[in-house]
Amino acid sequence: MPLRDLDKRSQKHKLKAAAKQRFGGTCAYCGCVPRFLTLDHVVARSKGGFDVRSNLVAVCRRCNKSKGSQPLWEWWQASPWWNEERAHQLASSVFICKIKGVD
Repeated sequence: MPLRDLDKRSQKHKLKAAAKQRFGGTCAYCGCVPRFLTLDHVVARSKGGFDVRSNLVAVCRRCNKSKGSQPLWEWWQASPWWNEERAHQLASSVFICKIKGVD
């Protein structure tokens, strides 16, 4: 395996570990304690989001699948998992902004 691929794996592992720590191993959106957490892009890559700490959160598979590439706040506030306290915690730990060229 090329060193470059190992570096990418190491970086992804560090990003995922940091995202998990932000919410104490719980889903950033619904608060459940799943067996496995996945990384969700707050701003989907298909919408111009990047693989950076400020755009990644650890979430359960149910929330990740449900959100898809929808804008976070529109999806979350309409979902049964909306929680104002978690929303404030999330807003203080990720940088959410409109990305140039994306509506």
